[in-house]
Amino acid sequence: MSNTIDTTLRTNTTNNTNGSQDIVTNDSLGKDDFLKLLIAEMQNQDPLNPTDNKDSIAQLATFSSLEQMNNIAASMDALDSTMSLFSQQSSLMQGAAMIGKWVSGVDTDGETIIEGTVETVKWLDGDPKLQIRKEDGTLVDLEMGLITLVKEQKPDTTTDTTVTE
Repeated sequence: MSNTIDTTLRTNTTNNTNGSQDIVTNDSLGKDDFLKLLIAEMQNQDPLNPTDNKDSIAQLATFSSLEQMNNIAASMDALDSTMSLFSQQSSLMQGAAMIGKWVSGVDTDGETIIEGTVETVKWLDGDPKLQIRKEDGTLVDLEMGLITLVKEQKPDTTTDTTVTE
């Protein structure tokens, strides 16, 4: 009886938009490959000189470590996506708390001052943005990270600030 192990690389062929084919290879060994190697080694060992128990235990420990690392990687991916969602929701909640408030901030050019009342909060290009209604009635977008001042209402600039004695 002959045992063989397929040592060829697994390839997937995909068609891209211009009609040519891209080949994607899987160069890493997974847990199934490790098990195949372990089984083939055990089946093909010399009956008069079997594998040492220490070697078998070490290989099984390596397999167990590989499985745990895969589980940790999957858990980290899930945690990453959950934290990204949490961060997005938190930013939207902070923006929603500013609706109706007067804000001042700097536009993305770093020079233009934007002031007005927050109308809405939206998620654009991966960042929360506030839609501000300026005094002239126009609506502009302001990134939340560029806000410099938040007030319940527009500051009164008509108050006389001169000191009388």
